[in-house]
Amino acid sequence: MTIKQLRFLLLLVFPVAGFSQEIAPSWTFEGYVETYYLYDFGKPENHERPDFLYNFKRHNEFSVNLALLGVGYETDKYRAKIKLMSGNYAQYNLANEPTWAQFIYEAAVGIKLQDRLWLDMGVMPSHIGFESAIGANCWHLSRSLLAENSPYFLTGARLTYDVSDELYATLWLTNGWQNVQRIDRNQSLGMGLGLNYQPNERMEINYANYLGNEYPQPLARYRFFQNFYLQHYGKIVDVTIGIDHGTEQRLSSNRLNQWFGVTASVRRPLSEKITAAVRGEYYADPFGVILSDGMKISGFSLNADFEISPKAVFRLEGRRFISPDPIFNRPLGLVNRGNSALATSIAIRFD
Repeated sequence: MTIKQLRFLLLLVFPVAGFSQEIAPSWTFEGYVETYYLYDFGKPENHERPDFLYNFKRHNEFSVNLALLGVGYETDKYRAKIKLMSGNYAQYNLANEPTWAQFIYEAAVGIKLQDRLWLDMGVMPSHIGFESAIGANCWHLSRSLLAENSPYFLTGARLTYDVSDELYATLWLTNGWQNVQRIDRNQSLGMGLGLNYQPNERMEINYANYLGNEYPQPLARYRFFQNFYLQHYGKIVDVTIGIDHGTEQRLSSNRLNQWFGVTASVRRPLSEKITAAVRGEYYADPFGVILSDGMKISGFSLNADFEISPKAVFRLEGRRFISPDPIFNRPLGLVNRGNSALATSIAIRFD
């Protein structure tokens, strides 16, 4: 299929009021497909990876983690985006959403309120963390424990403001913690703040938070979550450090349930076409706010990327989880304190 044919197909799939016969320079079209094969040495009988993972979920199967097709339009006063998706990411991250919502990666419209200030409404990528569902944008084949257990997307209204050429601010009012729509009696909205600082082309520092009640009325147990990350692109190696910390009110006392996570990655090119990355991580949720059964998990992964072209990559990754408790399921009802997996993927983007 040629680019012209693809654009014609997208215009049929995504009709937008008011577009003209020709494609204006402000139109954008994009697509992304990531397929994979993963082998979990725990040999899960249901073919699913541990409950705290939502990407690359299927064991001993060839599968699609994300297939994405999108179109966008922007002028100096308004903009719109719609991206439809399928794959494991959609299947598991939006499992509790209505069927129509499970195909939406992004659907938003925005207006420019004044110079450097935009208001957008709809389903949009979250301001939290340094990873997204689009694996080719990430250093590792799989997502970190921090990314898997915090919002990939939010639904609501977002104000974005370029404070300066180096500082970017975001303010959210949302339908809650990664919801397209509420499915219970919860009438609360969530709030979030993000600050992104890039003092130079080699350094990025980001702070993001979220505040909201995630329980149906008449319960009110407010959650306050914070994420911080730093990315540095060095001459020899690139480094990322990410930290999560959250608190949530308890019903029976004035004390707070807390959880904490940290991840660190180092990436280094081995040749013009090959890049290696190592990741270490730890996640502790002793009260079971995010992870069930109060899990504590340490993880390690080693990743190798082979660039086929600037828009295509072949990846290999080995990953190991360790817990002080036997939380990983084995066949015949057995459990283990460790879990290992080997995965490979091919990702291609087109635009």
